[in-house]
Amino acid sequence: MDRTLQESDQRGSALDEACGNGMQLQLAGSLDQAECLYRAILRSQPKHAAANYCVGMLNVQRRRPSQGLSFLMTALQENPGIPDYWLGYLEALLLSGRMEEAASALDLARQHGLGAAVDEFANRLEAACADNAQRALLAALANGDPESALDLASAMVGDFPERGVPWKVLGALLWAEGRCAEALDAMQASVGLLPRDAEAHCNLGLSFAKSDRFDEAEACLRKAIEIDPTFATAHYRLGMTYSLQGRLAEAAAGLRKGISLRSNYTEGDDAQNFSNLLFILSHDPTLGPGALSAEHRRFGECFENDASWPRRSTGRDPDRVLKVGFVSGDFREHAVSFFIEPLFARLCSSPRLELHAYSNDTAEDRVTHRLRSHVPYWHGISGVPDVRLADGIMADGIDILIDLSGHTALNRLPVFARKPAPVQVSCVGYPGTTGLRAVDYYLADRQWLPQGHFDALFTEKLVYLPDRWAFQPHAAAPTPGPLPAMASGRLTFGSFNRIDKINDATLDLWSMLLRELPDTQLLLGAIRLPFQRKKLLDGFAERGIERRRLMFHPPCGMDEYLSLYGQVDLCLDTVPFNGGTTTLHALWMGVPTLTLAGSTPAARAGAGILGKVGLCGFIAASAADFVAAGRHWSEQLPALALLRAGLRSDLQRSPCGRPDVIAAHFERALRHMWRRWCEGLSAESFSTDGAELAGT
Repeated sequence: MDRTLQESDQRGSALDEACGNGMQLQLAGSLDQAECLYRAILRSQPKHAAANYCVGMLNVQRRRPSQGLSFLMTALQENPGIPDYWLGYLEALLLSGRMEEAASALDLARQHGLGAAVDEFANRLEAACADNAQRALLAALANGDPESALDLASAMVGDFPERGVPWKVLGALLWAEGRCAEALDAMQASVGLLPRDAEAHCNLGLSFAKSDRFDEAEACLRKAIEIDPTFATAHYRLGMTYSLQGRLAEAAAGLRKGISLRSNYTEGDDAQNFSNLLFILSHDPTLGPGALSAEHRRFGECFENDASWPRRSTGRDPDRVLKVGFVSGDFREHAVSFFIEPLFARLCSSPRLELHAYSNDTAEDRVTHRLRSHVPYWHGISGVPDVRLADGIMADGIDILIDLSGHTALNRLPVFARKPAPVQVSCVGYPGTTGLRAVDYYLADRQWLPQGHFDALFTEKLVYLPDRWAFQPHAAAPTPGPLPAMASGRLTFGSFNRIDKINDATLDLWSMLLRELPDTQLLLGAIRLPFQRKKLLDGFAERGIERRRLMFHPPCGMDEYLSLYGQVDLCLDTVPFNGGTTTLHALWMGVPTLTLAGSTPAARAGAGILGKVGLCGFIAASAADFVAAGRHWSEQLPALALLRAGLRSDLQRSPCGRPDVIAAHFERALRHMWRRWCEGLSAESFSTDGAELAGT
């Protein structure tokens, strides 16, 4: 027995010595020779702890950790008291991505007394788990799965609260869900954890701006720009923060800076912010019509490539049922719906049209539901990439695609730039050109854009309908009351236009009239924030208009808004971006609007509306004419009262008040466009009451 034990000890010593030699070879980089030695040892003694450990670590070294796990486990089972065996096994589990098993093994190691020896590994394991979770989070975002991303981000901020990225993602996703207070908390946490992350500061700044916390927003966005001066998105967001405050010159400068930093424009953020810039420039009284048109054409140059347009050569039947697609982000309680709903309600009954709506907003309300009842094919497109949407429109076989947004929020003009439909049209939503050669036609009327005078300002060909709009008044609108001035003895002017339309040029114009008529007063509606009221008060005070002559009213519901016209004798239009929907609402309530006709499409909206109801006496050609007209009507109160009583009927008799007429001309225009395309003819300007359209 003693001799057998002695021989066993000698054999064990030889194996240990062979294992030591293998380790030397491994350290010297002779991995194949080392492995041969280890394998020979294991053939002789399969559970040799050191050899199993060495084979396992050799696999780890060769980046095959999963293949080394069984060997490392055997080493541990044979001798669990050696720290290196635990660390090797833990390392192999970690590198194999088996995080839960690594965490369980770590607990066992600590139970075997390996405290400080595995602390460093514990930190690495936590970091690796966080990295894995973060990769899964970013993958969910990349795959367009916000619900999964929100769940993952919420879990991560609980498990790894010191990680900034999940806080940043969580903030953005909560904001998208409308959970603004929670989103701001998450974004502020992300900025604290990621102090040099320009995007985190930018996200927080945008959220502050949308919460009307403009000073904080500006500070965050300027910090983002300080961190990365080339970060175009931060300049875009700063520009829009200025825009929300009515600081349009600064807004334009910020947007221009962001655009200048981009060399390869993308169809998402870059395109929308280019549109934001064009919308703002349309409010600039110093920018002439030619310069404004050139800015719009530049949009087309940046986002349009006609070489990539599909060439559709089949289906040129001029008389077949037309598939007509309408694209908008405003199929809801919005100004656009006042003009689209009466059109949809009539076009849907045409046997020669198949209507499709492409809605670029997830928000829906009662107006959305009414619109959907008129459109057989309704497509939600919010978040659908431009390329995929263009392909989808082509797959739907749309013949005529109609843009209802222009350069306003939630537009999809980059899709139109891809020319997914043979004939493309813009109308209703924006008073000006898209700047795209891919859009063939723009719908207008002669009162708004006198024929032959505005063609050069559009990339599209102008099509003249009896009216560019079919207006649907609010169903519960009250009956117009008597002229307030007949009872009060003083004229009350009013304006319910957006606050950003009331610029210095508008204040100058209105103040001239108010100084000329010192007994008059002005009611300003839709003034939402205290700083807006102060800005207007200061602006009027600088022009000699006392506070006592000004009345303010916050935004309100439609019923209350329309009732406010009962306090107004005469509305005042803004320059150079006139009112549209507000002017029509005023007419419906018996209140004419005094407007100054300008030289850009936006500056002629008032003239276009008033001219069609015979109110040419309220259209001024100059500031002096504006003041003179205001004085004239202040001295003609009985005539103004008589006019007030009949304006609703006048509007109903006008083309704008006859949606059946507008729908018929609209359909006639579409058919004429389609026939020209079927004949291989290029787009041309035309009028729907022209002789050439007889029989269309």
